Amino acid sequence: MNAMDDEHLRELERIIGHEFRDRSLLVTALTHPSFCNENHSQVEHNQRLEFLGDAVISSVVSSLLFRRFPEADEGFLTRVRAGLVSRESLAEAARGIRLGSYLRLGRGAAEGDQVEVRPSVLCAAFEALAGAIFLDAGFEVARTFITARLEPQIETARRFGERKDSKSTLQEACQATSRTPPRYQLIERTGPSHAPVFTVDVVLPDGRAFRGSGRSRKEAETEAAQKALDAIEPRRDR
Repeated sequence: MNAMDDEHLRELERIIGHEFRDRSLLVTALTHPSFCNENHSQVEHNQRLEFLGDAVISSVVSSLLFRRFPEADEGFLTRVRAGLVSRESLAEAARGIRLGSYLRLGRGAAEGDQVEVRPSVLCAAFEALAGAIFLDAGFEVARTFITARLEPQIETARRFGERKDSKSTLQEACQATSRTPPRYQLIERTGPSHAPVFTVDVVLPDGRAFRGSGRSRKEAETEAAQKALDAIEPRRDR
């Protein structure tokens, strides 16, 4: 969607359960940088709101998990939070409200690149929307919105939190068989400075490599390590 007509905006407001007092915040949250680049527009894109929303979501999720798991230690809470605020989790929350269909995109991005279905774009848009709600109505309203969209994923994230750290497990497995630790290589860093995406390869002693990506280098390394474990653990069990 390129035109921000009132009917589309009202439709999205009904879906998210919040009517904006300042509609310009919603429009900004839905404006992908490609729209501004293609139209040479002075309209602000959503990256500043994405930055703010990231912090609001992290705060809401931290508070939610602290209360949900009163006996859990810091390590468990950190791993569960990482699962809930991951790119995949926030993209799934965005799909739940069909957020991609409301984004204002440049023509090339919408038709050729189809960026509205990319997890990184959906994640960023969800963060921007959370930031916009926070500015428009305050923390409590933002918390209600975020909790409603992420709480259904807590059980999946909890299982992630209960797993042993993937990097540690992989290192133990490699050293047990070859006494050589795995090597991590940064392949690339993309995205804006406030919301980078890291791509990392982990190379096993036998030369096999597995790739992961994430919003921090550690997250990317963890994903790569888990992919490596998924490949080698069946062989270890035999």
